[in-house]
Amino acid sequence: MSQAKTSDGAGVISLPKAGSALRMVFTWFRQETLLLLREPVAIFFSLAFPMVIYFFIGAPYANEQIEPGVKFIDVMFPTLIGTVGANLLLMGMPVYFAELRARGVDRRYRALPLPGVVFALAIIGAMLLLVASASALIIAVVGFAHGLRIEIISPQFIALNLMLLAWLCAVGYFLGSLNVGSRTTQAISAALFFIMFFGSGAAAPLEGLPAWLQTITEFNPLRHWFDLLTGVYTSAEIPEGTVVKALLVIPVAAAIGFLGLYLTKRSSN
Repeated sequence: MSQAKTSDGAGVISLPKAGSALRMVFTWFRQETLLLLREPVAIFFSLAFPMVIYFFIGAPYANEQIEPGVKFIDVMFPTLIGTVGANLLLMGMPVYFAELRARGVDRRYRALPLPGVVFALAIIGAMLLLVASASALIIAVVGFAHGLRIEIISPQFIALNLMLLAWLCAVGYFLGSLNVGSRTTQAISAALFFIMFFGSGAAAPLEGLPAWLQTITEFNPLRHWFDLLTGVYTSAEIPEGTVVKALLVIPVAAAIGFLGLYLTKRSSN
């Protein structure tokens, strides 16, 4: 332990030695994970939401043939996995950041001799662990009840899911960095998630919507990512322009993520 004198010189304060960046991230990741596990309501909602969609929308029509060799559950499975990430990263993570800020926890963390990026990576890592756990539950339930396609281990399918999580993390971090109250953050993040979710066609087909509303959903990145993931998973033809529209969100999300870092740094000064 290193030591530093107090302002009056009367004593010393013990400070931890600076360890490796990886060790610091892991230590705080473990702490944030334990704190999240103490929020059973949030954990339950995170795990239950995609399961509710599966049981009420997916299960009743799971074995219906959409195309030769493609069942309804095959079309729905990629959107269930994507919904898990969107739910936790667009709605759960921003609210968690806002609650920490409301309780002054972020100020106490900034007083520690640790880089701010360690704190951010620890929270993002803990959220991604929840995403992995909820995704594993979906995979287990769907796999046991209906079976999975071989494309689930396709490098392309796995890479697309990781890219989806990456830009969702960036947008979620930006929402959490906004200097507003926790209730306002909750309202903004919930509105964004549900608009993107219902506008993606994951809950119901978009063909029945008015033409003007279908045009608006063309600007929903989650719609194009779900179309892309479903096409890769079912080996179906991907609609023209879907790949470009899906990939366009990545640089935009990266810029938004850097803006979130700037807002976080400015608020700490």
